[in-house]
Amino acid sequence: MKSHTNIPWCSAEEWNQVVMSIKTIDRLNRDKLQNIYDMAAKIRQKFDEISEPIEKFCSLTCVDCEDICCVRATIWFDLKDLLFIYFGLNRFPEAQIVKKKDGNRKKACCYFSEKGCMLERFERPFICTWYFCPAQKNYQVLYYQKVKLRIDQTLLEIKDLRNKMEEEFIRISNPNL
Repeated sequence: MKSHTNIPWCSAEEWNQVVMSIKTIDRLNRDKLQNIYDMAAKIRQKFDEISEPIEKFCSLTCVDCEDICCVRATIWFDLKDLLFIYFGLNRFPEAQIVKKKDGNRKKACCYFSEKGCMLERFERPFICTWYFCPAQKNYQVLYYQKVKLRIDQTLLEIKDLRNKMEEEFIRISNPNL
């Protein structure tokens, strides 16, 4: 089996270190982080705007899917995901995402269930919201072109805010840069 050495914070020790580091930077720099808290709140608002139509696309396309992305793809929380979840939701995921074998099924994301993802959309890695499979793209183009354009624009706005949030956090956490 191929090793995914590029996945960060796979061990419990590494996970605890990254969580403690972010919390420490927050505690020591609280007065400088308001912009990050504000960006995280904007991201949450934008997730709220697009979650319902995305869930609709998923409910119409995923039930018949033979190439389930939660099984095929290897995903994880990146730094931007952790910053958003911490500064926007005031918590951290319990651990890094791993693939687990469920009965006779192939390995899948540990949050994948028979009813789909067990995480709320805004708690998932961003890639889980950003990625649309070919069936979902076709469905959007055929039936929901205006909604697709709004979702695409909102996803770009979320991506931009996530990048700015990460840049600001790195700048604050390492003033020597």
